[in-house]
Amino acid sequence: MTAGCALLLLAGCGADRGREPAAGDRGTPAQSSEQEDGPSTSSAEQSGPWDLVLTDVRLSRRRGGERIVLELDGTGVPGWSVAYTDVAVLDGSGETLDLRGDVVLDIYASGTVAPGAEGYRGGRRVVPAGAGRVTDLHVVGTFEGHTQVLAGIAGGQVPFRVRALGDPTRLVVDLGVDTTSP
Repeated sequence: MTAGCALLLLAGCGADRGREPAAGDRGTPAQSSEQEDGPSTSSAEQSGPWDLVLTDVRLSRRRGGERIVLELDGTGVPGWSVAYTDVAVLDGSGETLDLRGDVVLDIYASGTVAPGAEGYRGGRRVVPAGAGRVTDLHVVGTFEGHTQVLAGIAGGQVPFRVRALGDPTRLVVDLGVDTTSP
C-alpha cells in the first residue's frame, strides 16, 4: 500500500442500475479512496476473482470538477493505482507520449485482461471538447493485469477521489472534488 494513501473499504455492490452518481452521491462503491495532503497518489487492490475488460472510457464535466469513468465488463472489483506524474510513460514499452496539459494523471485499473473481439472499441485518444482541466485522454491498453489510461491535466495537480462502483462495474476518478466531504 502506498504511503499517504487513504484507503477505505466499503461493503457490497448494491444496485446502482448503471447511473453515474450525482455530486455528493457515493453510488455503490465497493472500494473508495481519496487523495490526502502530501503525495498525489491513490491505490487499492482488486478483490475476488477477476477477468475485467475495459469497454468504455468517458469524461464528463460537472459543477466543481470533472469525472473520468473506465467502464469494465466481467467479474470482480477492480483495484487501482492513480498518481500524478510529469511525463506520460506507456506501460510495457516505456515510450513517452506527448499529452496536452501541465501534468499527467496516470490511471491504472487492476484485475483486468486484454480485450478480445468484444472488448474495448473506443478510440485510443480522446481530446475533450470545451474548456476544462482534463485536456487529453489516452487509452494505453492492458499489460500484465493492468489497464492504463493517461489524462493530461491543465493548471497543475488538483485533488481527486477514486471509487470502484458496481452494476455496471466501473472505476471512477473525480477531479477537483472536496475530498473531506463524505
